[in-house]
Amino acid sequence: MERNPAIKDIEKRLGTMRKAAEPFLTDHEARMAYWSEWEYTVVHAEWRVHGCQRQFYALRVIALVSAITVPSLVGLNLSGTGGSVVRWLTFAFSLVAAISTGVLTLYRVGDRWLMYRKLGEDLIRFGWTLVESSGPDPQSAWDTFTMDTDKAIADYNRTYEAAVIHASQPKPDDASSGPGRGAKHST
Repeated sequence: MERNPAIKDIEKRLGTMRKAAEPFLTDHEARMAYWSEWEYTVVHAEWRVHGCQRQFYALRVIALVSAITVPSLVGLNLSGTGGSVVRWLTFAFSLVAAISTGVLTLYRVGDRWLMYRKLGEDLIRFGWTLVESSGPDPQSAWDTFTMDTDKAIADYNRTYEAAVIHASQPKPDDASSGPGRGAKHST
């Protein structure tokens, strides 16, 4: 299976960063473990960026082509056997357009793509900031790196919860609608 060139590139960049970060990692097992987890998160984010981007564009193209095809088929206005086929094709294409759009809306693939991209870019930026910090206090640089990394992951999780999980939940009905609700009747 051929690996994504972007993943190969990010792994190469992470290898370079790891070599440059050796002064922070040498003789620190906990730091090395945190760095490895950080690398995994960066690679995972990059992998999901490309997966979500492909899914987003594939579903958008399918929905667009189907939505454009439906009015064209309706405009043919054929009768007989040809008309029956056109009606079924119209139904099928409208169903495909609706399903594609529904999947896009339900799974929020576009939102996920942008959230993973932001997470990956933030983590890389924090890694380079650590590597480039060559001050007299390496512990302070490491603490800043871990704090920024943890904050970026927490921000991602909060955004994911708001944009993907809560957005796909059904909204509670308005208290004034539905049977037995609304205006009170006096007896």
